[in-house]
Parts: sequence; C-alpha cells; structure tokens
Amino acid sequence: MMHQRSFSHSNIKFQWVILLVGVLLFCIKFLAFFITNSVGILSDALESIVNIITGMITLLSLKFAAIPRDENHPYGHGKIELVTASLEGFLIALAGGIVIFEAIQRLGNPIEVIKMDIGLILILLTIIGNGLLGWISIKWGRKNRSVAIETGGKHLLTDSFSSVALLIGLFIFYLTKITWLDSAIAIIFGLFIIYTGIKVLISTVNGLMDEADPIILKQISDVLISERRSPWVNIHRLTYLGYGQIGHMDMHLTLPFYFNLQEAESEIQTLKNITKSDLSEFDLDISIQSEPCVFEMCSMCNMESCTHRKTLRDPSKQWSYASLVSNNAFKSKSAKTNALQ
Repeated sequence: MMHQRSFSHSNIKFQWVILLVGVLLFCIKFLAFFITNSVGILSDALESIVNIITGMITLLSLKFAAIPRDENHPYGHGKIELVTASLEGFLIALAGGIVIFEAIQRLGNPIEVIKMDIGLILILLTIIGNGLLGWISIKWGRKNRSVAIETGGKHLLTDSFSSVALLIGLFIFYLTKITWLDSAIAIIFGLFIIYTGIKVLISTVNGLMDEADPIILKQISDVLISERRSPWVNIHRLTYLGYGQIGHMDMHLTLPFYFNLQEAESEIQTLKNITKSDLSEFDLDISIQSEPCVFEMCSMCNMESCTHRKTLRDPSKQWSYASLVSNNAFKSKSAKTNALQ
C-alpha cells in the first residue's frame, strides 16, 4: 500500500511539471500568433488550450485515483484515469472542429500574415518542447502504471508531430506568399487533430470496457512459468483487471486429484505469495480456483513421485502464454471418476 501511495505522489508531482510547462508552451504559441497573424499558428495555439484543460483534469484525476480503496471501491479509484482520458479525447476532437471552423471563416477573407520568420522559430521551439514532454510522459506513464499520464504523453507527442507538418506548410507559405494556403493548412491540421481525438477516445473506451492487457498478462505468465512448482499441473483462464497500480488477477489452478483441502490451500497460498513477490510493483488481489487433475494431463505433469501416473511426462508439453490465458484444453472429470479408472 505504501508502494502504491509513493507511485501516486510521484505521478501527481510529475503532472504538475507537465501542466506548468504546457502553460509556458501555450504562451509561446499565442505570442507567435500575435506576431504573425497566422490562422495556422492560431490552430496550433488553440489545441494547446486543450492541452492545459486536459492537464488540469488529469491532475485532479490523479489526486482522486490516489485515494486508498474502501468498502465502496474495493478495487480503488484508479478507473477515474480512464474516464478523464476519454474526456481528453473528446476535447481534442472538439479543438480540431474549432480549428476547422476558424480556418473556413478566414478562407473566404484571407488576412495578411506578417513576420513569419519569427513565428517559425517560435513554433520550432514549441515542437521541441512538446516532443520532449510527450516522450517523457509516455515513458513515465508506462513505468508508473498511469494511463492518464501515458495518454497525455501520446497527445503531446502527436501535437508535436502535427506541428512539424504545420511548420513545413507555413514554410511553404512563407516562400510562396499564397494567402489562402494558411487557411488550407489549418483545415488539414484540424482534421488531423480530430483523428487524434477519436483515436484516444476509442483506446480509453476499450479500457473502460475492461479490454485485456496483453503486456501485463505476458508479464504475469512469465512469472508463473519461471516459478512453476511440481504440484501445479496446469493453470488456465488467467485474467487481469487493473487500474494504475491496483490489479485483480484470476486463474484456475489444476492440482493432483488426491490432494486434500489443506494441501490444496497450501499450494494456492504459495502461488499467491510468489506472484505478489515477483510483481511487487502491483497492489494485487489474487483469486485462484483449484481443480482436480484428470489422467489426460499426466503427460504435462511434473509430479515425478505420483503413483497414479498413466503416461510419461512429455517434455514438449510446456506452459505458454497462450495456454495460460486460454480455457482448459482437457475435459473436466471428477476425482472420483479418475480414481476408479
């Protein structure tokens, strides 16, 4: 629990830095707009307003997610990060619509653009700043299990890439002096912003619908495979549901059919302890359902001393990520039926 609080506190401090730097970059972009009068640069500045708003929302969500789990929220409050990330996707798309609206307004009545050389330099500075912020945020979010920070980082990185396209377009405009080109660039830029917003929204909605996370499941399966004990005949239906550092893991563990309840409980507790120890960065709840083995499993069983074995161990039948997350490949039979065979 203390480990989780340390993560949460670090995430909140990190987001404060991202927010403050975002405000600085926003000011630089609007300075570039006032100097140049470019609607293309204005579109970039408007998206920075969304960056600030979403940065503030993310900060609030991180503070809420840091609240310890309670009776009403046994899995913690981390899911709020997915909600705010979804809101961020909506606001990004909305900003793209505003950009297109402003560009169309100016398309029929082009406004003179001035001092583009200074504007290009200022936009280049914001590109470098957003790129670094985005890259660092993605790395930080993945390391500290914060989907809100990671989503914000992807947004900043996308903002940086789209600003590169904007910079190239504005440089062409600077060379050609074609007045309507500034608005046309802004419309293309706005469409790209909308695409980014929709992409973020789809990703977070999938998270809200508890879509499986193959990266974390692979990490868990690697631990189970490396730490496998002889009595663990099989593990299947491995699932993971997590928000931030809090996670719930569920699996079915097949044990020798002749184990009594005390022996089965001992293996289940050992499995839980090993898993929590090797995945100490998570605050895990683990639910394990034990099942008796059937004779068809003898070829994959590591219990060398088993007196009920029907077939020899087959070295080719190893646990894998695919087998752990799938359903049991063997037809369930009762221990009594097995004993009579």
